[in-house]
This record gives sequence, structure tokens and C-alpha cells, in this order.
Amino acid sequence: MKKVFNLQNIVLALNVLIITAIFVLNYFYQSNGFDFTLKCICSGSFALLGVINLVYALKTKQTNAKFYIGMSAGLALAFLGDYLIGYDFIIGAATFALGHVCFVVAYCFQQKLKTLDYIISGVLFIGAAVFLLFSPILTFEVPVFRIVCIVYALIISIMLGKAIGNLVRDKNIVTGILAFASLLFFISDLMLVLDWFVGIWDWTDHACMGTYYPALCFLALSMYLKIRKDRRKTND
Repeated sequence: MKKVFNLQNIVLALNVLIITAIFVLNYFYQSNGFDFTLKCICSGSFALLGVINLVYALKTKQTNAKFYIGMSAGLALAFLGDYLIGYDFIIGAATFALGHVCFVVAYCFQQKLKTLDYIISGVLFIGAAVFLLFSPILTFEVPVFRIVCIVYALIISIMLGKAIGNLVRDKNIVTGILAFASLLFFISDLMLVLDWFVGIWDWTDHACMGTYYPALCFLALSMYLKIRKDRRKTND
């Protein structure tokens, strides 16, 4: 009985329960016209999960504490960005961008930046920048919004490029789920641009949130998975 109700299993249960709740609430959030209260509950939940996993990492005295701090900070800033972007696009986007920076820094605490990371990130950013600068379907009524999107594209490209680079060099469940989550985040941001600055398709807002919340959930879950993986390695 003690083995079932140990700290590791309790934290795992919390991860599963909170992520399941977010997935369910995300459905009702979208089904109810993107209700702001439900949005805040979903976003607050993944931020809370980040705190829970950070506390677990500190409690179990993980050696790479900076990774967990960076991930938890990124999740908290994503929650704050969710709240702010509805009131001010630039402030909200800046908050999200700062959260992405925290994720990139956390990835760098796993592995230092290497040439492959720069190459992948550069290719992703060039593609995103060309789209933002020259696509005829985009309409930026406020010119500064285009600049904000380009800067944001640079940061999210680095985040995805770094995650892919880490996975290529060290294939394991943690780098795999971080790369997948970063890809979902990249797709979600693309859908956000299409929703805000194209606005001719009625599915882009659903695609945005349909990839956004899974991305944040998987980012939070990666913290727990890394703790479990490192503890197994220590005990071997």
C-alpha cells in the first residue's frame, strides 16, 4: 500500500487528473464561445501543474533545478499572456514571448546550443518571416503588429529548433515530448496569426486552442517525466 501511495505516484496522479481536466475544459471553452473564465481556469491549471512539478523536483533534489525553474516560469508567463492578450495584443504577445524565452533557456540547461540548433531555427524563422512579410492573405491594420509577429516568430522558431536539435542528439521520452509540444506550440501560433490577421476561416481559432492547451500540458508533463527518468538512472 505504501508503494502505491508514494510521492511519485501521487504527483503522477495529479498530472493525469489536471491534464485530463484541461482537455475536457478546453472542449467546453471552445463550445461556449471561447468563454474567458474557462480560458483562465484552463491556463491557470497548467501553470499550477508547473508549480507542482517544480516543487516535486526541488523536493527530490534534482541536480538540474534550473531546467524546472525555467519550465515553470514559462508556464506561468503563458498563463499571464492568456489573460493579457485579450486586453492588449502587444503586451500579451510580449508576455508570451518572454515565456518562450524561458522555455528556450530551460532547453539549453538540458543541452547547450549547438550548430544544428541554429540551422533548424534559422530555416524555421526564414519560412515564418517570408510568410509574415509577403503573404497577400495577411492584413495588419496596425503596422507595428507585423513587427511584433516577426519578433515572436523568431523566438518560437528558436524554441522549436532547439527542441528538435535536443531530440536529434539525445532521443528519449523527455526530448521527444518537448519537441512534440514545441511543434504544437508553433502550429498554435500560426493558427493564431491566421485567425487574427486573415480571418476568412472559421476553424483557425479552434485549431489554435486545440493545439495550444495540449502543448502546454505536455510541456508541464515533461517536467515530471524528466524527474522520473533521472531518478531511475540514479537508482540503476
